[in-house]
Order: sequence, then structure tokens, then C-alpha cells
Amino acid sequence: MSYRTLDARVWATNCLTDGELIYGFRSDKSLEDEERAADTMNRAERGEPQPADCFPKEMYVASEYEKIKTVPDIFTSGFWVVSARFAEVLRRFELGQTELYPVKLFHHDRKTPFEGEYFTLAFGETKDTFVPEESPKANKIPFTKSDLWGPKYSDNEDSLALSSEVLQGADLWMEKKMRKVFFLSDRLVEALNAEKLTKPLKPYRCRVVSNLH
Repeated sequence: MSYRTLDARVWATNCLTDGELIYGFRSDKSLEDEERAADTMNRAERGEPQPADCFPKEMYVASEYEKIKTVPDIFTSGFWVVSARFAEVLRRFELGQTELYPVKLFHHDRKTPFEGEYFTLAFGETKDTFVPEESPKANKIPFTKSDLWGPKYSDNEDSLALSSEVLQGADLWMEKKMRKVFFLSDRLVEALNAEKLTKPLKPYRCRVVSNLH
């Protein structure tokens, strides 16, 4: 099958595996039921929509020895959390079934709050537009029965190709055939960049292709 590259683009981020964005928080959900909380985290990273009661209402610095004074505009402790600034930009766009659920952040004493408002980013949208034959730098994930792929961890510009159907629908999504990466529309990245919020995402451009037949 032959493809041509269109004059369009979307963006990907490998922040799901970025150790710099991991912060040591425990959540009320993890304390209630560790196994269920882990299942919620895994489902979210596959883009499965889930109700608010699956996600934490409170999160606490896990260790008394870890002095976390501030947190970035997007980070993870297993659950992904964004600041009010980040959430405000997201809400301008088509999120589909992705939700932003309020969460309160506390220091280790579980009484002293962090300043500002925060939200869990509950991924809930998927698309099936990844074109592996046009993505030679993508890595097939071994030891899986499904046709799953992962991105390289560096030198990724234009390394992933998505079909033109990707330009329809949600502005933030997971790809059904990919893991450890999520995608953003060009207009969403532009808006985040205008608010100086793209730095932790380290977004890289993806090609949009169309089948010649």
C-alpha cells in the first residue's frame, strides 16, 4: 500500500515514561484499594473512559523525607495530574470522553495543602490511525498477542505516521495500537505553547498520511 504525506501535522509526547515527571504522592484511592487503583491507572493510559469515583479526590506526599515544595503543571504519581492553568487550556478543545476531575494535593502531614487547583487527567479517548508501515522508527512490542507498537525515546521528529482520519475527533487521545505515548492536535499544542506549557511534554511532530488508493 502506498501513502502520501499531507500538509498537516499532529504531535506525540513520551511524557508517560519521563522519569522527571514522576512525583512521590500516594492517593486516597491507592490507600483504599491498591489493586483497583493500579487497574484504573492502566486503563487510563489505554484511553479507556472511567467515572469520577475511580479517581482520587486527595493525594499526599508519600515520604516524610521527600520535601516537595512545588509541582509542575503536569506530573504523575501513577495518576496523571495537571494544574488549573493546564486544565483551562484543555477545556477549550474537544476532549470527548477524557475528563478533568478535581483533586486536592497535600504535604505528608495530610493537612497542609499545596497552593492552587489541580485535576486528575483521566484519558478517555482512542483513535485507530497509526500506520506502522510508514513509521520505520517505531518499535514492535515483543511478547504480546496484539499488534502493539511503541515510540523511540529520542530522535522522534516525523518518526510516527498516522492516517488522515486522525484529523477528526478529539484533540487529545491514545492510539489503539500504541503504548506509552499520547497524541495532541496541532491546535492544542499551539495553545499550550502560547501559555508556555509544552516544555514538560517535549512534543514531537508526527506525519499525517493518506492512502493513494
